[in-house]
Amino acid sequence: MDALHKQIQDTYKQAWYDLLREKVASEPPDFDWIVNLYKEIREKLTYFLKKGSRFRVEIEEGMDVEIFDQMIRHGAFKGPEFEALVTFVFDKSLKLGSAGRDKDTNALRKEVIDALYNGAPFSELVPVFFKNANIVIDWLHEDFSNIKKNLEH
Repeated sequence: MDALHKQIQDTYKQAWYDLLREKVASEPPDFDWIVNLYKEIREKLTYFLKKGSRFRVEIEEGMDVEIFDQMIRHGAFKGPEFEALVTFVFDKSLKLGSAGRDKDTNALRKEVIDALYNGAPFSELVPVFFKNANIVIDWLHEDFSNIKKNLEH
């Protein structure tokens, strides 16, 4: 049963990634969907943090959805801004996550940054960023859920 669940999950994730690549590569890109994915990343990062806490506010302000929306729609989201976003999201994930996942988290960040430095276009950078950021944040949720289960038993 676990193998079947993993196969379904992997198929779902690949379909999501393929659709993301398609929507980002379209002319014009599906900006609404990209903005919603960005908002989801922010919400998933702050999910376990107390409302109004310093760290939560820092993430919410650092990932301003309206500014992101305006920047990508007007072509102002270039290399330095993209690198700053990647660094911000992965740094926050490292602070929230288990030290045992740091190596894997840094490897996923490096994949995105390397794509940027190798001149990958927006249509390739955005899907890699969202895929890798979601993987890392899913690890956070998995680890927090496991901690919660262990505390309840």
